Amino acid sequence: MSTTTQPVKHHTAADLAKFEKQMKREETMDAKNLKTAQKELAHAEKAVRKSEKAVDKSVHRHEKAAKYEHKCEDRVKEAEHKLEDAIKNERGTAKDIIVRQNKAKDAHAALAERKVDLQRVEQQQEINAARRDERLATFSAPTSTTTATGPSAA
Repeated sequence: MSTTTQPVKHHTAADLAKFEKQMKREETMDAKNLKTAQKELAHAEKAVRKSEKAVDKSVHRHEKAAKYEHKCEDRVKEAEHKLEDAIKNERGTAKDIIVRQNKAKDAHAALAERKVDLQRVEQQQEINAARRDERLATFSAPTSTTTATGPSAA
């Protein structure tokens, strides 16, 4: 049974410093990416809340306009002009609801996208941390074992 051993690599202090500096740089970039993703998620959540509130206000205005329309229809002989204005207002608010609902739908889609982005960044950060730990363990551990009869026995 023959065994082959790899040559022993000796790392200098400069190698170690360079390695540690690279790992620190990677950690900093991971933290920055995570913070950015979290901020984007917070902005998306705020946009969703805002758009939902706008939809609620639009629905309320639409209901109010429709009620006013019916009131004007009862007084059609006295207020033909008011009735036409109310109909226009109701149609405008109905369009506004559609527009705001579309914006709310877009905001929800953006929120879902940001959540996926955040998950992806968190997963990548975990992967990167594991790789750094693995590289650190590999870097710190001796690359081969020597016996008492080997070249380093003194």
